Amino acid sequence: MSRGNVRVRPATTSDIDDLISLSVENSVTDHIGRRGRKGDSESLVERYMCLLNDLDRLVLVAVDEATDKLVGYAVLLEERVGVLLPTATLYVSHLLVAPNFRKRGAGRALLTGAVRHAEDRDIDHVVVGVQAGARDANRYLARLGFAPLVVRRIASVSTLRRSLGIADSIDRVALRRRRSVRGVLPSRVIGRGA
Repeated sequence: MSRGNVRVRPATTSDIDDLISLSVENSVTDHIGRRGRKGDSESLVERYMCLLNDLDRLVLVAVDEATDKLVGYAVLLEERVGVLLPTATLYVSHLLVAPNFRKRGAGRALLTGAVRHAEDRDIDHVVVGVQAGARDANRYLARLGFAPLVVRRIASVSTLRRSLGIADSIDRVALRRRRSVRGVLPSRVIGRGA
């Protein structure tokens, strides 16, 4: 799979350092989560190793044939969109291209790889996750024929608790703390006052 001087292939564990560099360059790794710290390279290596070993996901990389340098990647996942009438889709959760390699065919080559993978799996639709504020990426995808599907908004649980005025009973807080100390994650809690 190539376009011009870009070749697309599945990622391997030998690509992890380049994947991390590209993610850092594109500010994907700014927030690792509660247990990780920004820039924690050991945590990043572990996360990318898990990603590459995940049988449900496929990571495609774009490689500049002239320099043999990784210049982009895409993470693919088969999923169903819709609850009542589910439709099989190929979800591209990341479509990253090195800033100095944009507008040179890497994004197009990665999407071509995604289309070929979708066709091989008999999937009729491709969904790409893109940040709402990424104007250039949104314009590029719109030019290719992608239409808006949904707007997903995110908020932390603590923010929602404050905004909704949810007060935890002392018993529920104590139970949650006991479970987390023992390493058992609390089961889904349904608010009593809602």
